[in-house]
Amino acid sequence: MKELLSLSICVPAFNEEKNIKPAVEDLLSALPGMLKKLEIIIVDDASADSTSQLAAQLAKEHAEVKVIRHHKNSGIGACYRDALAVATGDYYTWFPADHENSSDEFVQCLPFLSQDTIVICHHQGLDPRSIMRRMISRTYTRVLNRLFHLNLKYYNGLTIFPAAALRSFSLAADGFFFLAESLIKADRRGYRIVELAAALKKRNYGKSKALSLFAIKQMSCDILRILLRRRKD
Repeated sequence: MKELLSLSICVPAFNEEKNIKPAVEDLLSALPGMLKKLEIIIVDDASADSTSQLAAQLAKEHAEVKVIRHHKNSGIGACYRDALAVATGDYYTWFPADHENSSDEFVQCLPFLSQDTIVICHHQGLDPRSIMRRMISRTYTRVLNRLFHLNLKYYNGLTIFPAAALRSFSLAADGFFFLAESLIKADRRGYRIVELAAALKKRNYGKSKALSLFAIKQMSCDILRILLRRRKD
């Protein structure tokens, strides 16, 4: 890494009262000394538990933390876009509040960053989730690779973009397709994509929301919308 970078991290959170504080503290413990500036933007997606209060407390305790509050559950893609709208870092990424990922993934990404490069972490061979969950993930990746003529190992990992690149795209996905949409459009614009292997943690509390009926419906609608509009981008 030639110079220190400024990085904005979106932390989308929906009913993650048991996970959000450890997730944010993980970022704060590993990254500040490696960056020129760290900005953590928690987007509380209309949580019904104490996630909002915990986010506000984290913002009071740490200058790096900001909070956006949704009054209606809008989806993880909407959280991603809303945080991007206020982000001030030269680079932009996300970190799920369920703390299924580790900040160590970002540490290994930093040396590869440049304004023409996107770095994504995949978990092939390093995924502790159930066989069924891994099969669903692999199927999703294969379907997207075929639909959009790509050859990526994973679409939902921690991914760092040059912020200017993301802002040059028209992003529309509200659900879990948000990251795939960003990668597909970045590939079409000629950005280099670097994939790095990283171990996935097991979350300590709760279950993934990616396979809820709401999330699946939202993601399906997003994929269909992108397919219908791809000739216009």
